[in-house]
Amino acid sequence: MFNAVTIEAAFHLAHAIKQQLGSQLEAQNLGIATMHVRVLKVICKLNACTAIDIAGIFKRDKAQITRLVNHLIDQGLVQKEPNPGDKRSQLLTLTSAGRVLQERLRAVSDDMEDQMTRGIEAADLETFMKVAQKITRNLTSQ
Repeated sequence: MFNAVTIEAAFHLAHAIKQQLGSQLEAQNLGIATMHVRVLKVICKLNACTAIDIAGIFKRDKAQITRLVNHLIDQGLVQKEPNPGDKRSQLLTLTSAGRVLQERLRAVSDDMEDQMTRGIEAADLETFMKVAQKITRNLTSQ
């Protein structure tokens, strides 16, 4: 049942979401890219984490994550602190400016979710979430 048409639909959805988020970030004049938003969200959710933690979550190279984090540090949104559990690494936390931005980003995300789900029944959204989670598990359990 899963064929090229299904894969293409998934690509179109992912692209539309990324494009809309990029447009929203640009309209808000926030000066950050979608991947920065994702990194900020993880740091906020975990409260404190390392670049290796983020790289593992996103399944990305640590060097790539370090570049993203350094940009956020340069913007005053993230700070490094000594990691008491591992002297070789540093914990990343949001600064007060990072927390303020995270609240603005949450509002953007809420607006996007409202736009995305307009006219879709709750039961259909629940089914979509279950199917999307199953597909993700199928693709990541290999």
